[in-house]
Amino acid sequence: MGIAPELLPFLDQFPALDLTRENLARSRAELNKMSRQAAAELEGFDRIDVSDEFMADGGESLRLRLYARSGDAGPRPGLLWIHGGGYILGSPEMDELHLCRMADELGCLVVAVDYRLAPEHPWPAALDDCDAALGWMLGNAGGLRIDTLSLAVGGASAGGGLAAALALRAREQRPGAIGYQCLIYPMLDHRNVAPAAGQAKEYFLWDHEKNRLAWDCYLGSKYPSGGVPPFASPARAVQLKGLPPAYLCIGEEDLFYEESLEYARRLRDSGVAMDLEVVPGAPHCFDKLPAPMSERSLKRRFAALAQHFAQRS
Repeated sequence: MGIAPELLPFLDQFPALDLTRENLARSRAELNKMSRQAAAELEGFDRIDVSDEFMADGGESLRLRLYARSGDAGPRPGLLWIHGGGYILGSPEMDELHLCRMADELGCLVVAVDYRLAPEHPWPAALDDCDAALGWMLGNAGGLRIDTLSLAVGGASAGGGLAAALALRAREQRPGAIGYQCLIYPMLDHRNVAPAAGQAKEYFLWDHEKNRLAWDCYLGSKYPSGGVPPFASPARAVQLKGLPPAYLCIGEEDLFYEESLEYARRLRDSGVAMDLEVVPGAPHCFDKLPAPMSERSLKRRFAALAQHFAQRS
């Protein structure tokens, strides 16, 4: 099919991502600079309070970025958001527009976690940070004025993979803590690092080569020959029964298309309520482009979260 024609005029809005281990530090710095600048120039959200909180996490300081409507009284829904970037890039500010919109349109408190990145901090550092952020939200629910019964976790790309992994871990270690998972083109399977035999399909923005680099950085040298645990690569989870209901959005032109469909199928087969949105002609990160199909997908995502919050209120 190829990328949807309505998206083609906007693809050059994404910076060229020539990603290697050697230029990773520079790529991070450039992406963070762009994200901070875009966040600083964001308009139309004067009634959204944005603030940074810092919590001690294993002797280190973990930054949490909070988004909420000014003056809202509790209890209100809570959403733990995890940014993307292949486990090796990114910060909460890269999603600032969407997070302000979610806080505004859904009336929820969004807590975005600035987790540690690989390869300096391989698995399970990022997942530990996300779990610590979840614990912080639960432990400070009164002061945050959030309803823990409706707590949701979400993320895009690697953030979606971390959200899925956190739901798996919480099922074992914090039963009932997470009521919903919002997985946006999630990075779920470390085995998706080479084209299938006879296939030479190219992918926009995030391809097999970048995926291989990212997983190698994230897993480090611990699992060179297999045995990767499901908390690192959620697609390896044997049992999905008992996980919270999920919304999963994936584009047909995304490298993660097949692994997302398979994970959604397995969730359904395990009795997990599953809302799957497949977007024709959509590549990775399509929802960041100013096109009508992106807006339609965002509205569906917000509606899924709103329905969950309403059911649990």
